[in-house]
Amino acid sequence: MVMMTGREALIEILRSQGVEYVFGIPGSTEVLFLDALQDHPEIKYILGLHESVALGMAEGYSRASGKVGVVNLHTAPGLASAMTMLINAYYGGAPLVVTAGQQDTRLLMQEPEMTGDLKAMASQFTKWSTEVFYAADIPVALRRAFKVAAHPPTGPVFVSLPQDVLAQSIDFEYLPSAPSFARLRPDQEAIDRAVELLARAQTPAIIVGSGVAKHDAVPEVVKLAELTGARVYQTWMADMNFPTSHPQYLGDLRLISLNVREVLQAVDVLVVIGTPLFRQPLYLPKPLLTTRTKVIQVDYDPWEIAKNLPVAAGIEGDIKLSLAELNDILQKKMLTPARQAASIRAKDIAKEKEGRRKAFLKTAQDERDNVPISVSRLMQELGDSLKPRTVVVDDSWSCSPTLRRYIDFTEPKSYQRLRGGGSIGWGMPFSLGTKLASPDRPVVAVTGDGSAIFSFQSLWTAAHYSIPVTYVICANASYHMVKFTKILQMGEQAKGRFLGLDLDEPRIDFCQLAQAMGVRGQKVERPGELKEALNSALELGKPAVVEVAIEDTV
Repeated sequence: MVMMTGREALIEILRSQGVEYVFGIPGSTEVLFLDALQDHPEIKYILGLHESVALGMAEGYSRASGKVGVVNLHTAPGLASAMTMLINAYYGGAPLVVTAGQQDTRLLMQEPEMTGDLKAMASQFTKWSTEVFYAADIPVALRRAFKVAAHPPTGPVFVSLPQDVLAQSIDFEYLPSAPSFARLRPDQEAIDRAVELLARAQTPAIIVGSGVAKHDAVPEVVKLAELTGARVYQTWMADMNFPTSHPQYLGDLRLISLNVREVLQAVDVLVVIGTPLFRQPLYLPKPLLTTRTKVIQVDYDPWEIAKNLPVAAGIEGDIKLSLAELNDILQKKMLTPARQAASIRAKDIAKEKEGRRKAFLKTAQDERDNVPISVSRLMQELGDSLKPRTVVVDDSWSCSPTLRRYIDFTEPKSYQRLRGGGSIGWGMPFSLGTKLASPDRPVVAVTGDGSAIFSFQSLWTAAHYSIPVTYVICANASYHMVKFTKILQMGEQAKGRFLGLDLDEPRIDFCQLAQAMGVRGQKVERPGELKEALNSALELGKPAVVEVAIEDTV
């Protein structure tokens, strides 16, 4: 054992856990931690100008690297300011260790400035939340924090670190735990029930969510879809969980209208993989599924299985292992007539998709020269400009469906989206963390102007640390997604009644903001300028902003 202070022990634990980056924004309760960290340049401190930026970067780093991200915040105001992104990380299952400096415990009874019950504040949106009262408990608390964050279902944890605890001296010896082997196999009876249902299915469908990408299970889902001749849909806010170019992939299911019920009412067997069933953002007068549909739900999180709707077969376990076993048994048990029917279904789905594609391209061609620029023209030009292996971070909300219809995503982690719903403003900091974890891959963030202004401080961090992310801002000077949702809920009476939903008078000049933070900005207002502007930004090798004035049609 070695005698050292609590703050020195904390740094040694981070080193032992293989931490590369600490994302944060400091205050008076972080000075002891940062002073110790300064003596260890192997752990890089990445400064954000707002707590939401720090936490967003950590989530991006964690999801791209597969490691636990580490964030350091400033007592109660800092934790409160980061709460929007903490909610995103919680719903998205991002493994993070979030710390915050707390005031000296000898002062807490006096209710000092900027303090609060940090443990309680964080508890609603973390897997585990604690406050350390003795330096001798730092090794136990941090070991547990890394373990809980990384263990499925993964998610953020929170540790409050009072100043006097970091100053105390302890006899320190730290042995990190061995890696956790948490890939659980499914129950055989559950697999057999699912096989029985799928072997007889006449109109099967599959809904995939971010659990597929998290478990590296895209090949297994593709095999299941092809075996069964199933239609494949994805929940709206999710990663690349199925190749968008696959002939059986039919796009998003957005759970905000009864159109989803119309899509699913003909389905006799529905396989829901790695996504809640369902998490509706709006109340609808009828359920999205009829009693005719038998549901097979595959998830690593037992809380999600049959939580909201009954299932005919619930398969709990590692998604990749579960689907591999399901596919193997199903392949052996499917009779020739069932295989032939599946093949016919797959061909019919491919024809349907091709018809949709042609209609979409016809519309896109008709609006190709529109001014303001059409979303379809922007996404076509962007798709043509992207280099191989580019990671696209999508925070564009109303433009997102068009983005994924024009750009094919076939490689895992090539497309990153907010998981499971949450706050806007996520994409700008997330893309910085993604780039730090993937230095050999180009990273492009496509964001709406409402999202961009929410976390625009990210550009200073990009410039300060020379993180070469290209930002494409879809500027329609409005909260377009909210306008769309209002019309969906209220009908024609909502048109023209958009109080608080426009970002004009004055219109935000993102290029000037970018330049003020040390990042090159270029504004594009005519479609013929898109190609050159995008290519120039992508070739720059530095952070860059391309602000595109797009249509605001609802």
